[in-house]
Amino acid sequence: MDTNNIDFDTAKQNYDKYLELLMKFFPDSTEAIDRLEEEMGERLFLTPRDQTPDTGGTPGGLVEFAVATAKHASMFKSVVDQKKLVRTALIHELGKLGGSLDGQDLYVVETSDWHREKLGRHFKYNEACPKMSFPHRTLFYIARYGFVLEEDEWLALVTAAGFQYDENRFYANEVLPLATALQACRTFALQKMKK
Repeated sequence: MDTNNIDFDTAKQNYDKYLELLMKFFPDSTEAIDRLEEEMGERLFLTPRDQTPDTGGTPGGLVEFAVATAKHASMFKSVVDQKKLVRTALIHELGKLGGSLDGQDLYVVETSDWHREKLGRHFKYNEACPKMSFPHRTLFYIARYGFVLEEDEWLALVTAAGFQYDENRFYANEVLPLATALQACRTFALQKMKK
């Protein structure tokens, strides 16, 4: 992982806030949080959420985006359970950690100067990472570590990438308030990140 361009103080603040929020909103999953941190803590601290800086393509971008997404939950408190929305916001992109083994990070540092300079791409997909959509890998980690979730939270996680994807079209005509609110929170957080 490229740690040359990381603001460690900010990344540490984001990571500490992230863990604090996990403990607050998942009181019945403290063992899961402990196991996640024990096994994936360093990766979680450093993982980017995308390839370019304006979409979270920086070390620590995944945690920063999760916290930013959770902050928008209060906008939807009149239509969904705010606690559930924060819970799903915090864990909805865990699948972007990549595979569970060392060397299977989803994103690795872009080594092509052309891609970095012309496209602004600081990270690229890791060919050594087993192929799996990030929502499905998120559910894998949720099950692996033992997070306790309700049915509507699972649906929000599985559809987090959006209803436009083939695997989510089954749900496209359903009224899924929590899933829809999560997608809106993601959009607002991404817009703020791009500014």
